[in-house]
Amino acid sequence: MKRARPAQVLILGGGFAGISAAMELSRKKTAGEVDVHLVNNENYFVFQPLLPEVISCSIEPSHVINPIRQLCKDIHFHYGTVTHIHLRNQTVTVAGPDGKQSHILLFDHLIWALGLIVDLSRIPGMAEHACPLKTLGDAFHLRNRILTRLEEADQEIDEDARRAALTFVVVGGGFSGVEVAGGINDLIKSVLRYYPRARQTGYRVVLAHAGERILNELDASLAGFAEEKLKSRHIEVLLNTTVVEATPGALIFADGASVSAGTIVCTVGNAPNPLVPETALPNRHGRIFADGYLHVQGFERLWAIGDGALVPHPYRDGFCPPTAQYAIRQGTACARNVLAQIREGSLQPFRFGGIGQLALIGRRCGVAQLFGWKISGAVAWFLWRSIYWSKIPGIRTKLRVAIDWAMDALFPRDITMVETQRTSQLRRAHYRAGDVVFRQGEVGDRFFIIVSGEVEIFREEPGHPPQRLGTRSQGESFGELALLKQVPRTATVRCVTPVDVMTMTRVDFLRLVSTHGAMRKLMEDQMSVLAYSDKGS
Repeated sequence: MKRARPAQVLILGGGFAGISAAMELSRKKTAGEVDVHLVNNENYFVFQPLLPEVISCSIEPSHVINPIRQLCKDIHFHYGTVTHIHLRNQTVTVAGPDGKQSHILLFDHLIWALGLIVDLSRIPGMAEHACPLKTLGDAFHLRNRILTRLEEADQEIDEDARRAALTFVVVGGGFSGVEVAGGINDLIKSVLRYYPRARQTGYRVVLAHAGERILNELDASLAGFAEEKLKSRHIEVLLNTTVVEATPGALIFADGASVSAGTIVCTVGNAPNPLVPETALPNRHGRIFADGYLHVQGFERLWAIGDGALVPHPYRDGFCPPTAQYAIRQGTACARNVLAQIREGSLQPFRFGGIGQLALIGRRCGVAQLFGWKISGAVAWFLWRSIYWSKIPGIRTKLRVAIDWAMDALFPRDITMVETQRTSQLRRAHYRAGDVVFRQGEVGDRFFIIVSGEVEIFREEPGHPPQRLGTRSQGESFGELALLKQVPRTATVRCVTPVDVMTMTRVDFLRLVSTHGAMRKLMEDQMSVLAYSDKGS
């Protein structure tokens, strides 16, 4: 039966699961059958298994990403952040990249591919002082952080301060933690000769893990090999070590011991997507329950895949592990089942048992457990590179990574620190008379303090002339209501004269008022006195 309009399939998330689903839908759909929409808060797909090699300067950061618009050519891509999901209305609200505008997308089928997020706040000080590793930006920042520490140490006169700056602690003994520790060690070892004073002091790389052994997902013999190989490369492995606090220069453990560190890397701390409670979908600790066909349990047109989903394992008790190999196959299987349901055909259960696990320990060494075989050393390292290289999407990215690996084998690593900050670090803005600072209805993203000039505040109602609510001038502020109450802008602010302002992002403003009681009281008093609840911005 011919459809009156194409079915609207909306994919939330551009990780392995979401991209695989989008690519499969693009390949298998027919003209006029389906419109595929994908929402992601970055306009590129990151091949996350290669992030440790970005940190170690073995691969250029831009070479592990693919622009989604080029990777998935026959879909509608939406660059933004999902803010609300309305299941009853079958709509999703997406905030644009500037954080000010939002738009609504309709769906007939919704594929939840929003992965887990990083939340380091459960350990005091960890969010403030540790480097996470989830995104390309995290890897790029950590790469620069390591090189900065080497530069600082080479200019530091005090031996103790130099030793602390050259101590790097990685928290978490899973695959990411082991690979990051090995990558940091390889980087420093290969470039230390360029930093004579730092070389004289030496460096420490410490891997702290709360469990009894690292790489718990692998066979105990492979985990033991990995631990011994790390130690032979002078990486300290601390087992049964629980981190309870982080400070600007140290990590404190549950037994009262501590280690001074210039750099702390945290590879644990996954948390559910904050949208899960809003949807009230069936979940466990924020991971959504799916059935064997990848439907969200109890829903025919909602689907869940990737590490944010709990998919029953087809061959053993429990659920599929949150790994890339499962996410890729879930995305493909989900796309086929969506099309089958649209075509009123038969759905196929998800069938994949995994090919095994691989991990790098450092330069030319790894461990692998494939199809029941246990492999370690250089062969496992070669298999790791071969398998992951074959999974990189796009011939251009494949070639770039292959060239990077060849260059790494032939030449010294590139230790250039590429800073991404703009020249001016002051958060200031200038407006001309008549300029609109923000409009009524926009999403609140900044708080403003007037340095000079005057602005007017007015409200617009359909069918009525604009209502002038008041003015603000030098020393006064505006824009706090939308941030404190998490509502859209309730008024428009326009410059009466040329205006200079100091601006503060929403995150920084909320952090300030939450920790500074006097500042919060000032904001609340200002809103009360000026009747902001009725006429403020």
